[in-house]
Amino acid sequence: MSEERLTYRQVAALLVLRELGTALPHKELKAEWGLDLDTKNRAGLVDAKLIESESRKRALWYTITPAGEDRAIEEVRKGIPVSSRSGKALALLYLRSLVAPKAATSVVEEPARTPVTTVSPEEVEGRIREAYAKLTPGVGRWVSMTKLRALLTDIDRDLQDDVMRAMMLNGRADIEPVAIVGDLKPEDHAAAIVIGSTPNHQFRVGA
Repeated sequence: MSEERLTYRQVAALLVLRELGTALPHKELKAEWGLDLDTKNRAGLVDAKLIESESRKRALWYTITPAGEDRAIEEVRKGIPVSSRSGKALALLYLRSLVAPKAATSVVEEPARTPVTTVSPEEVEGRIREAYAKLTPGVGRWVSMTKLRALLTDIDRDLQDDVMRAMMLNGRADIEPVAIVGDLKPEDHAAAIVIGSTPNHQFRVGA
């Protein structure tokens, strides 16, 4: 199971359990979060030791394991394929929590740069929008990740990626690969943002 890609429902369940940090009954997972963890999805997570399931007064309760917390992070880093609005909301919820500790960490290893030491995801998004506006006269036009990152050098690369993914998942931005990869330069490859297993080189603000 650990080598297989998790289903959206499995990833979403891990995200909720990790965010709450406590045991959660099946009924509440379904009613409050819209996630009906069926037998197959539940068994997969239990067999992989990503969650623990126990019966309390004829009700199933779930608890995430340390391995499940690590796997949740791994899946988010890969990129979460979602199609529903509720799915996007869950993914965004986790991405915001993921970038928060990084935003509070001062970067001191690179004195040649002026890192942002305390910044919220909203402030980072504002910087991204600011940089985007400098590169194009209006929303809806593609800009290269290479040019965009050149204006964000004081922001941690992982933090940039997390906020850009959050913008995409919430419908505020689009991120895509280029049509002709052979035209890319080494710096374009280096600037790409990986979603799933696909390097993406173009970014645009949608709203």
